[in-house]
Amino acid sequence: MTEFYPSVNLAFLTTATMGCGPSNDGKLGSNGMNGYLNDPPPLPPTDPRLPLTARQKFSLEKSWKAVQRNAESVGQDTLLRMFRMDPSVQDLFPDFKGKGEEELRELFSFETQATLMINIFDEVVEKLDDMDSVINLLQKTAERHRQMGISAEVFRKIEEPFQITLKNCLGDRYTEKIEGIYLTFVKLVFDMMCEVMADDGS
Repeated sequence: MTEFYPSVNLAFLTTATMGCGPSNDGKLGSNGMNGYLNDPPPLPPTDPRLPLTARQKFSLEKSWKAVQRNAESVGQDTLLRMFRMDPSVQDLFPDFKGKGEEELRELFSFETQATLMINIFDEVVEKLDDMDSVINLLQKTAERHRQMGISAEVFRKIEEPFQITLKNCLGDRYTEKIEGIYLTFVKLVFDMMCEVMADDGS
């Protein structure tokens, strides 16, 4: 038997599927039927003390998730790369002096040091919406290292191996744009900390 559909229903189907509605040119809106699609809300501006745009900050936070998933290896690889680039730094750690890379990886103290290092950056990324907290964190961390006798010059030696390790970790995601963001971000962290470590208190 032939099925019949009322013409009004056909008209409705035609209008909905062909985009011929006279009032909105057939553009779907936020309610799925009427009006235009709303543009996504703009990202809130960043703190002037953070040298990244809102879009760059978003890209950093998004890409950092891959670093978080590999935090242990990123921390350890950074320290090992630093020791290869400047063996004298390794000798500053009594537990590490004279040990090879495989021996270091077996040390709990080495694992702890690597974790502490990567946790600093992880916490900074988590706090980028609150630069007062970021500055307070970095100043306290730098002061602890200064009291341990670590100079700003030595501490700065982590920067380059850390950048190389980040590049290896992110792989294809480490685009030219992402590289620029990480260069700015990592430099900011080290600049803030080394400023405190270099201060003689006078």
